[in-house]
Amino acid sequence: MAALSTLCSTGVARSQLLRWAATSFHTSAALEAARKGTRAKAEAKKKASKKETVKREFIPLKKRLELKQTGGAFPQRVEDHLKNPSDNVWFARFYKQQVYTVEQAVAMHRETHHPTQLDLPDALLHTEIELNMSTDKTNRFIDDFYNVLRLPHDFNTEQERTVLVVARSEDVQEKAIQMGATHAAGHEIIKQAQTGEINLREYDHFIAETDILPDFVAVRGLIRKRFPSVRNGTAGIDVLALLERFTKGIEYHTAKDKYHHDYATIRVPFGRLNMPSEQLEENLSALLKDVDKQKPNKKSNDLITRAIILCPPVKRYFKINHGLYLQSEKPIKVAAAV
Repeated sequence: MAALSTLCSTGVARSQLLRWAATSFHTSAALEAARKGTRAKAEAKKKASKKETVKREFIPLKKRLELKQTGGAFPQRVEDHLKNPSDNVWFARFYKQQVYTVEQAVAMHRETHHPTQLDLPDALLHTEIELNMSTDKTNRFIDDFYNVLRLPHDFNTEQERTVLVVARSEDVQEKAIQMGATHAAGHEIIKQAQTGEINLREYDHFIAETDILPDFVAVRGLIRKRFPSVRNGTAGIDVLALLERFTKGIEYHTAKDKYHHDYATIRVPFGRLNMPSEQLEENLSALLKDVDKQKPNKKSNDLITRAIILCPPVKRYFKINHGLYLQSEKPIKVAAAV
């Protein structure tokens, strides 16, 4: 009030003083609101310029390498959500794979390997068997396994394996060499192995007479899991009979996926194209049954998940219904699914 009276005494009009007082009062609130809005805009602009940091889940190095190389995709083809094709022209990846009989698959491979085409009428027929190596316990998987199987009908497998036969009789040793054994020896093989004259690690399989096994234990540490035993058919009284399985049979072994330990495959020949289809089917049936026997007793789901037939060098393959060969002793022929 003292300031107003002083201004009035100086000759300033009363109306101008009132106008100035009202203007100064209201302007302070407007300026404060403007400053507040400016600050809000600046803060919003500052937040927008900053990159939002997203918290990512920790992934171990081994898992990151798996995702980088495989894309995280499981190697086995899953068809549960796919439907069967309705005609004879379709995109294979969008529909379930067609199922053929062994006879049909062999016939189609014979067409591509005919003398007028690839000219490979006696090419090896292979089967690739997909396996589910999981068990009923989480993070527990079936160990890799292998076997040498004598099929019902022999053929040239083109598989090379080294076999050492241990027998007391020199006649048996000579016959073993004639049958295809890499080396045959008697009791002296034990000392030769201990002194280093012979390297047992150069041999894939060992066949021995049962009466030599107690002495052969001295070199068990050198061959470990390949030690002869009656249970796996590498030890017995008649070693020549056991040798036929290794000279004429086929050898198969599992190949586990590097990142998915519950998935493995077995690829092995089971015959040649120039063999009768009935013999090829019997060989394949015996092979599938032998692989299925490797299933542990405590495994509730199936071991074999898929089986296909292929014939190199052609990459095309044909899926078969492997379950039919595991249900009965005689293979059953089924019509191809459409």
